[in-house]
Amino acid sequence: MHKILEFQSVVLAAGRGSRLPDVGGTVSKCLLPVGPYPVLWYTLNMLERFGFQETMVVILSEDLSNIINALEKCPLKIKYELIVIPSDEDWGTADSLRHISSRVNTDILVVSGDLITNTNLNDLLNLHRKHDSALTTLFFNNGLEPWIELPGPKNKNKPDRDLVCIDKETQRLVFLASASDFEENVTIPRIIIKKYNDTTLYSRLLDAHVYVVKKWVINYLVESNKFTSVKGELIPHIIKKQLSKPKTTAEKKGMSEKNIEVSKDVLDYAQETGFESKIREMSSYNDHKLGSKSVYFDDVLRCYAHIAPKNTFGMRINTLSAFYLCNSMILSKWEELMGSTLEERFHPNSEVKTKQIDESCTVGEKSFISEKTSIKSTFIGPNCTIENKVRLTNCILMNNVTIKEGCVLQDCVIYTGATVDSGCSLQHCLVGPHHLVPASTASNHQLHAETTDNMITLG
Repeated sequence: MHKILEFQSVVLAAGRGSRLPDVGGTVSKCLLPVGPYPVLWYTLNMLERFGFQETMVVILSEDLSNIINALEKCPLKIKYELIVIPSDEDWGTADSLRHISSRVNTDILVVSGDLITNTNLNDLLNLHRKHDSALTTLFFNNGLEPWIELPGPKNKNKPDRDLVCIDKETQRLVFLASASDFEENVTIPRIIIKKYNDTTLYSRLLDAHVYVVKKWVINYLVESNKFTSVKGELIPHIIKKQLSKPKTTAEKKGMSEKNIEVSKDVLDYAQETGFESKIREMSSYNDHKLGSKSVYFDDVLRCYAHIAPKNTFGMRINTLSAFYLCNSMILSKWEELMGSTLEERFHPNSEVKTKQIDESCTVGEKSFISEKTSIKSTFIGPNCTIENKVRLTNCILMNNVTIKEGCVLQDCVIYTGATVDSGCSLQHCLVGPHHLVPASTASNHQLHAETTDNMITLG
């Protein structure tokens, strides 16, 4: 396996999942189960498969022990350092990068801790290398998300969409904004149309939240100290700035009333220090067909976008629909994702007495399933108990769940420590953590949880 040594990597796994329902209690988003493993394992496994030897993982301090316990039970060779940030402070992703900045010595791959994909990271890294890019981003072009009937109360929430403008010829990423920022018309800067002749505006690309950035971008992030979010603030700022030219010293002083040099702009950090410009002048290489224009238009700051092939599997587990849909697909996509079959669907320390459990199920450590049960397309976490005469179809059971005798559950998500008492019939329901569903309850598309006063966002 090729080892990647020229890039460092960091996984941002301290998010609470603002777009997931307020029912998950203290379950960290990166520990949500997808098939037999937590979401964070898939992200770390991806880095391992593509040659990263070690990585940093930024997490909330209150999640430390749970994440250590979860990852210890997962097959991983990559070395990971868990770096905690305060749970009681509202840190953004940019704050997390500032926190680890002293450890960054090279260009760095920034990955979201909720990503599951089989995309080839080398395509992204090679694009970054080829153009000596300041910022290189990954997008998925999977089309419309398949419709799936979700558990819980029905709602009409519209998915967030990005507006992404990419020059087809050069792969330059020239515009990025949230569709929610515009009421009707979208205004594209005229300079983009003037400089790039074959730009395409996308509205259905999925931002993978995977970014390769120059080390100097981290330096700028630290010294400017004006960004909270990587995706919402830092990335759009850098993309916009590539259309500008660095100001001269005289221009900078002219901007200050006291004729004092103002604070540095991002373009000051992007200045080339070697022989890059001389080499380009001597080379016959050009990134665009119009040879009258200089290579890269003499831009010192350049951003690029790699759109993964359409057959790529790529999902971020940041919504209930993504979480539920990914679980419904994960076993059928396992070999495609991992390059090997899943050898152990039932943990060796579990006790599965029933013979009516199909191949699209997994059972976690120390779980007990009675003999007279029927289980289809269901993921059962550790320390669960399934009593006799229970039927489970398309369900997700997290840790320490108890399903009492005679229950019938279909398309349900049952959170940690919950109990469904005997004789219940639930369809498309969410059951909150440590909640007891009373015996003989019958419900459809309902939320069963404690009062929302003590709830925090699932994440």
